[in-house]
Amino acid sequence: MTLVRRNNTKNWYYQFQIQGKKYFGSTGTPNKTKAAQVEREIRNRAHSEQYLGEAQTITIKEALEMYVEARKDTAYYSGMWSGVRKALGYKLHSKTKAKLPCYGFLPSMSLHELQTRDFEILVAKRKAEGDKPATIKHEIGLLRATINEMGKLGYKINRDIVFPALKTPYRLRYLDSNEESALLLELDPKREKTGLKPLEERTPEMMRNLQDNYDLVVFLLDTGCRYSEVANIPWSAIDLTAATISLYRSKVRNEDVLHMTSRLEAVLRQRWENRRPGQRYVFEDRTGNERGYSTKSIKKAIEHAGLNEASIVKERGGRVTLHTLRHTFASKLVRAGVSLYEVSVLLGHSDPKMTQRYAHLSPNDASKKAVRVIDNLLNAA
Repeated sequence: MTLVRRNNTKNWYYQFQIQGKKYFGSTGTPNKTKAAQVEREIRNRAHSEQYLGEAQTITIKEALEMYVEARKDTAYYSGMWSGVRKALGYKLHSKTKAKLPCYGFLPSMSLHELQTRDFEILVAKRKAEGDKPATIKHEIGLLRATINEMGKLGYKINRDIVFPALKTPYRLRYLDSNEESALLLELDPKREKTGLKPLEERTPEMMRNLQDNYDLVVFLLDTGCRYSEVANIPWSAIDLTAATISLYRSKVRNEDVLHMTSRLEAVLRQRWENRRPGQRYVFEDRTGNERGYSTKSIKKAIEHAGLNEASIVKERGGRVTLHTLRHTFASKLVRAGVSLYEVSVLLGHSDPKMTQRYAHLSPNDASKKAVRVIDNLLNAA
């Protein structure tokens, strides 16, 4: 039995190897006894598949629920449930939460019965329902990841599915220096503004929330981390003596050590000095646990800073979201001449191809050479 626990999750993870094939995943439970039982069941299924050619069947509904529940501690947990519901044929009304029918698969259908054509039909139906390509792409990604994981767990799946390739119109949105300053000014905990109590009337809880939002955005801007990686980071991952951050990226399952900027170091030193006794996480919720996906205030600051005004969205090619801060970090480095490979490492990309989206920001030496050639020709004429 091999069970491991990561710093940023409560659940136990199993890992073992059979005939050179590696098995790794969440047991979905923080209870070690239950986790051991889950690990034994998964190992037995994997053993049967490898040596006896047997594979247990599972329904689409069971598979999707198992996949999502194993990620209960992630920031995108609730978002995945939205994808699960749609795949099973219904959505929830935004206000009443009533079930609204849409196209989906029969919940009792066995996962291995899914064919390439089923996904082609799904894409066509979603387009007819008005879903954007990016939304459809996320749903296909959830289904594909579920099928892959069930296969690793020893369940019977169809390995011959050709998943639809959806092209999404994409223009990189990042903050320029003026926009970054505007956002930080809007988030400044000591700023006096309409709709906020005067500084002397603000409660300690209010000041803590304001400071958290400001500090978290600085963290994102200066590291390029994903929101979930920062919001749930424990103090044990912070080394103020070396000014480094030991970061485990649960999304891509890799680890790295990041160095702090002087701005971020100052922020974290202040938070360390003001932390409460026994505080485990850098950013907490009201109960003292990790902050989780609490982004409403930051999103409001983005709007109040004017970063998503209609004219700006049209001019810059998209709305500002929390993920834009990650793009901002990468864009600064690429424009300064840092190689795409180095940026890929810093962002923790599992596939270096993902970093190619920043390639157009690299210093354009070819254009400079072209200008010199044309100028020389014009001067010689």
